[in-house]
Amino acid sequence: MSDTPQQDQEMTEICEGDVLFDCPFCGKNMAIELAGAGLMVPCATCGRKVQVPIPDQETPDAPVVPGSSAAPDEEENPDELIQQLDSALGMSNKQVDQLMEEKEALQERRSYLEQMRTANTARLQELVTELETMQAAMDRAVVLIAEVRAEKPV
Repeated sequence: MSDTPQQDQEMTEICEGDVLFDCPFCGKNMAIELAGAGLMVPCATCGRKVQVPIPDQETPDAPVVPGSSAAPDEEENPDELIQQLDSALGMSNKQVDQLMEEKEALQERRSYLEQMRTANTARLQELVTELETMQAAMDRAVVLIAEVRAEKPV
């Protein structure tokens, strides 16, 4: 039991396989089921969106809490395992779909920006040509003005 009612409300059961991580903004310890890996979730303390890390082989497993549903050596219920895997697969498929949509949007944006860059490059080249023509005309005008000033009235 915890010391205060508030701590009782904050305490949740941590199960084997849960992803454990800290909020990068406020440092709050957080845990979520493996199916939530990679998702953006609000921190329970500060409310800011935090991405749940995706565990890899180097990430330690969640500790086994006394009274939790499975100990490391116990065999899990195959139907429950299938349900968990189906849930994880569904979440993964949603994430893949979201990433594909983002990729397509980024490709469209890149194509648009490339077209704009090409068009702007052509416009800038036209400007350079016009400025060179104007500079040549101004240089000729300066020479003519110098010649007029150099002539003495008769």
